[in-house]
Amino acid sequence: MSIVLAALDTAAAARPVLETALRIGQLTGADVEAVHVRRGRLESIETPELLAARSKVPFRLLEGPVEPALLAALGAPDVLAAVIGARATPGGRRPVGRTARHILEHANKPIVITPPDAIVPSSFRRILVPLEGTEASSRPVLEGLWPLLVADVELVVLHVFTDVTLPAMLDRPEYDLEIWGREFLTRHLPHTTHIELRPGPVAKQVAEVSGEHGADLVVLSWSQDSSAGRAHVVWEVLGTSSVPVLLLPVTPVEIEDPVKASSP
Repeated sequence: MSIVLAALDTAAAARPVLETALRIGQLTGADVEAVHVRRGRLESIETPELLAARSKVPFRLLEGPVEPALLAALGAPDVLAAVIGARATPGGRRPVGRTARHILEHANKPIVITPPDAIVPSSFRRILVPLEGTEASSRPVLEGLWPLLVADVELVVLHVFTDVTLPAMLDRPEYDLEIWGREFLTRHLPHTTHIELRPGPVAKQVAEVSGEHGADLVVLSWSQDSSAGRAHVVWEVLGTSSVPVLLLPVTPVEIEDPVKASSP
């Protein structure tokens, strides 16, 4: 049995977190468990406990500090992934709160970040998979995503090219890129028939294509390196996305060019 953890706090944003966890459970065939880290014995747990009861999912109370408690729960062998709230408004100065950022930097399992104002549908039917324009950096996303999915979903594949990643030797750029896109799908996603090819910047195109196609979920990989100048695409997408974002951790070895470690 696999479990998706829904990390609930006592704020109104706990509802979209739990709803997202239920949708991720549908996608992955996993059960959902709600957890809350109590900051003190006088803290009321009525909100997360009631939400869990209404959704008929188990509720487990953890004792703080928050970050170590959540990481310990996430480290259990039967836990597949976790869903946590951004605790920040899309477009704000900080894309995620301190706790969410700490979990992202230290967890070795997929984490879904849910915006506080997300409107979660009854099921996730369309997933946006942005891929940076090289096969080496795209492979970890594809290899990490497919083993998780058991439900039928439509994938919207987005390849964003920058000046650095644009394929060389394009005699007829528009026509040759179309051929390149078809060949990429044949190699990696043979059951997918459509790929969006867009010029950068990456985060802007992710937001635009997500809205155009009505994506329910965005999937990115990242190297868990948030030092200066790194992971800017991840933070920008988290800061602008109005839908949940699934982050797949990848090791530096999986990304051949370290300059591209911050790109999806």
